[in-house]
Amino acid sequence: MTPEIALFCVLGAPVLQALLVMLIPKPPGLRDLIHIGFSLVALGCAAYLMNAVAQHETARIVLARPLPNVDLAFAIDPLGALMAVVLTGLGVLHAVHAAGVARAKQEKAPARLLAFIALAMAGVTAVAFSANLFSLFVAYQALALAAFPLVAHRGDEEAQPAARAFLATLLASSIGLFLPAMIWTYSIAGALDFQAGGVLAGRVDPLTANVLLALYVMGIAMAAIPPMHSWLPASSNGPFPALVAIQALAVLPAGGIGVLKVATFVFGPAMRDAAIAAQVLIVLVGVGMIVAALIALSKQDIRERLAYSVMAQSLAVVMGALLALPAGLFAAALQIVALACAAATLLMAAGTTMAITGRSKVADYVGLGRVMPWTFAGFAIASASMIGMPPFAGAWAKLWLITAAAGSGLVWAAVLASIAAILTFTHLGPLAANAFAGRAPTDAFKRPDGASILLAAPVILAAAATLSLLVLADPLAVFLSPIWTPEGP
Repeated sequence: MTPEIALFCVLGAPVLQALLVMLIPKPPGLRDLIHIGFSLVALGCAAYLMNAVAQHETARIVLARPLPNVDLAFAIDPLGALMAVVLTGLGVLHAVHAAGVARAKQEKAPARLLAFIALAMAGVTAVAFSANLFSLFVAYQALALAAFPLVAHRGDEEAQPAARAFLATLLASSIGLFLPAMIWTYSIAGALDFQAGGVLAGRVDPLTANVLLALYVMGIAMAAIPPMHSWLPASSNGPFPALVAIQALAVLPAGGIGVLKVATFVFGPAMRDAAIAAQVLIVLVGVGMIVAALIALSKQDIRERLAYSVMAQSLAVVMGALLALPAGLFAAALQIVALACAAATLLMAAGTTMAITGRSKVADYVGLGRVMPWTFAGFAIASASMIGMPPFAGAWAKLWLITAAAGSGLVWAAVLASIAAILTFTHLGPLAANAFAGRAPTDAFKRPDGASILLAAPVILAAAATLSLLVLADPLAVFLSPIWTPEGP
């Protein structure tokens, strides 16, 4: 296998997966085997590409050339390879869990649900490997369209308007803000290809740089930056397998990846020329982190609480990217990894709980840890990671973020990030603790057999992944260093 073939496979496997799941909806066992099997294929290809990047190999595939010097192209780079491995790896666990939830809840149209989850994973993989702004824009649009049916899946009076709000926010922001910024960039640079050191470096005056940065960051609404965040709480109307895809593995991570690519490959040193817009945006995301964490505390439905909690964590990615320092960019990359692991664990644990007990209110979680110890052990570990407690992944991401903010002279940004972490403890810490400290309910299970291995094992394995950065942070810093220090190894 060559890197080009692996790149084509990692992008195409989820699409073929979706087609086969829809064409072979029965028997359920074969459908689920296809869904899980193709997820493993995508992971294998992503791992191959990560190794290829580590060996300094290159790969690029071009699907179309609509304009001079503008290709619909995908290429491997350290950031894309890392994100693809993390997201497809968690995607395998999610594939197993989604199959289990669909069976346990007798979810309507399970083949359609699994198919659009696969298409969403194809979308985020395309975002990760996009070779230029045009490819990023196309992949972004495709991901929004793939995720829309996940929000609307239930088809009830709440799901339909929520799905419309979801799609309208994402498409309007990208077409109204991102697209003009992309055209402007093309008029300045004559090309849209991503490059280490920034395509705009040395080509823009401060006024242009500030306006372009604001357009790009606000146009990537998938990063959930206020006031473009309304799609995220709207997505809570989807079933739990859809929520894992939207909030942990596809849509929200794609926003962070997009902002990080723009800051690194489009601006680079030109971020210094956009310092005013960057600081205003840092204030916005810092305050947004705190407000989102406070709103999460007020929510009693577990889906809504987790939606605002992951929003606060996603904004930390944007803050790191806007700091325009290697430490800040690395903090943003680590935060995407940490958030994907923790959010996937929390949402899968909540999905297991809903499928087996029918409980989705925060007050109903008291004592459930005594009757579902494995599931809630995963929930507690993921909560600790979201809060930023060592030795879990979230701790190292937040440490890098706070250090980078202070190192750039923005001590107030470090304070905002610290306050948001404390508020995250207030809405997740007691919830996880009460699950074990409270009296065990006598009528917890709707089914006498409790949670099957398809529901419990993915939660535990995803929770274990939150320990990964304890030993991988330094190797990842070396692996990612060519992105922001082209002269490095």
